[in-house]
Amino acid sequence: MTVRMLLQHTAGLPNWASGPLRFEGTPGTRWAYSGEGYVLLQRAVEAVMRRPLDEVMQELVFTPLGMGRSSCRWTPQIGEHLLPGTKAKGSPRKVVPLQQPVAAFSLYTTVDDYARFLIALLRDPALLAETADSPVDVDTRLNLRWGLGWGLEQAADGAQLWQWGNNPGYRAFALAMPGSGNGLVLLTNSDAGLKLVEPLVRAALPGEHKFLRSRFLTAGALDALCEILGVCL
Repeated sequence: MTVRMLLQHTAGLPNWASGPLRFEGTPGTRWAYSGEGYVLLQRAVEAVMRRPLDEVMQELVFTPLGMGRSSCRWTPQIGEHLLPGTKAKGSPRKVVPLQQPVAAFSLYTTVDDYARFLIALLRDPALLAETADSPVDVDTRLNLRWGLGWGLEQAADGAQLWQWGNNPGYRAFALAMPGSGNGLVLLTNSDAGLKLVEPLVRAALPGEHKFLRSRFLTAGALDALCEILGVCL
């Protein structure tokens, strides 16, 4: 199992384990999204740097890029500006402060801050090339692949990089298009937030985007239950 496999979700690990971490597939053979893989990467970074992830990210990413309202864990300053998450029909969810950094899901940020990150990515040809090098297939029907941490769709002017977020009460989406230099960030405090992705992308960045038909951006069973029957868990 390599760092590249963990970044590409081909390490054969489960998304989340209910007990001891075990392989669910042979490393390097197929794509399967794994939050556990990113937690394992976090532990490797922390072991090498001898510091927790939030301190590493603050020094190497957030401070250099001017991301002053970003953190990998909850802080009182974050709490002052945090919007409570909501269910799909708008009823509030209980705020659960994530007080320990978890690489797979604990990022607190703003649209402005994450846009700074995207701009830095788009201005770094070497990083873009590494990110899109040797991608793995995710959905051959839609020609969707996965690079180092990003979903990839090959377009006429190069690869489009995209990623989504799905935490209780919150949904997020980001798109970077190196060929044109354009990008888009969507952060929502709603379980129904991903419904905004397609109209926003089509309005801001017209063109063919097959990733919009990806199962990751469509309503899941719980979202459908909430919308159709009004049972919002």
